[in-house]
Amino acid sequence: MEKIKNTDEISIEIGTDGEEAYRILAEWVKSAPKTMDDIKKNGTKEDLKKYQLQIKMVLEKLKTIESEITK
Repeated sequence: MEKIKNTDEISIEIGTDGEEAYRILAEWVKSAPKTMDDIKKNGTKEDLKKYQLQIKMVLEKLKTIESEITK
């Protein structure tokens, strides 16, 4: 039986694609304010909370990738 991992336990191999992963996530973060405005207008408070959590997780991953590619 395959063990189901918690998303906090899942790691991304940074390797040679670390810079590309960083760039993609950084571009995603730039689009966050517009998306948040859309959610505020058309979504629920729960939708907004979930999206804010996603932003936090992406920012944490960006910090991890940045520390790995600057070693």
